[in-house]
Amino acid sequence: MNTSIVSPSDKTTYTSPSSNSPVSSRLTSDYSAGPIQTPALGPLGTLLRLIIAFVALLASYGPYLPLQKLPVMDIQADVVAGNWGIMVAKEGLALATIPLTALVLIWLFTRFVDRRPFKVNGIRVDRRAVSGLLIGTSISLVVIVPASILLGRLGLVEVLDLNVNGPFWVGVVRVLLAGFVMQGITEEFLWRGWVTQSLGGSWKRQAVIAAVGFGLIHIISNGGHDSLWQGALYLTSSGAFGFAAAALYFATGSIWAAVGIHGGLHLANFVATLLGGGEGPALDAVQIVLYLAIGGAVMQQFLKRQ
Repeated sequence: MNTSIVSPSDKTTYTSPSSNSPVSSRLTSDYSAGPIQTPALGPLGTLLRLIIAFVALLASYGPYLPLQKLPVMDIQADVVAGNWGIMVAKEGLALATIPLTALVLIWLFTRFVDRRPFKVNGIRVDRRAVSGLLIGTSISLVVIVPASILLGRLGLVEVLDLNVNGPFWVGVVRVLLAGFVMQGITEEFLWRGWVTQSLGGSWKRQAVIAAVGFGLIHIISNGGHDSLWQGALYLTSSGAFGFAAAALYFATGSIWAAVGIHGGLHLANFVATLLGGGEGPALDAVQIVLYLAIGGAVMQQFLKRQ
């Protein structure tokens, strides 16, 4: 992959705040916008950040869970009546509370735990947002769709039947909402945005530790695997994906590239299912190899430019 098309237009650096400067000064001019390098935390600080990120991810669903249970947000009547637009709007509104809650938590952590300005997280909408989103999404589509279809035809994964409740466009929109809004934005803002700069150290250190933590949290969604080794493959594939997402974020200078590769993974699984693909340990193994290869290549080219 030619990573020259995704090089950031500005290089961000870390300037060590003066030890006797007031906190207000440290929160304004001493830091560049993310992605950014900061002093590396020790083992205890690193562990604490990973725990905070895990708890914050769970807490982000706090407003969503009761909101979707409100009578006015009930979608069953809309499904029966065929009011698909209203149903999708309700789901979208409820799901939007998840990344919004995560943003509030990230601001609190950055302000009171790290004592840095919010901009260090790289969470912003600028001219690179659309291109970053498209680049990340395209990578996952190109990587996952052919692999899933090939493995399905070889009988190495379980081929799934697509079950869309409603018109096809409803299924597409729901995949986009779940993949990009609920998971992509929420998890990438938190793990590639806040966690990496909070951990500090070299670019590789940030990417690897955040990826390991990100992979381990998927143990809570590991109920569908039949054995320990299959579960380990699934966790490792999540970590490999996290490393590729961090590399893209650093190389493009846009957090939206990480959101794109994340949401693109869910979109790719949907497209692959339409075309005879499936899921299983074999696909997890392929994802490990491909995402590590992509992440490694992007990171290597990025570091050469530093």
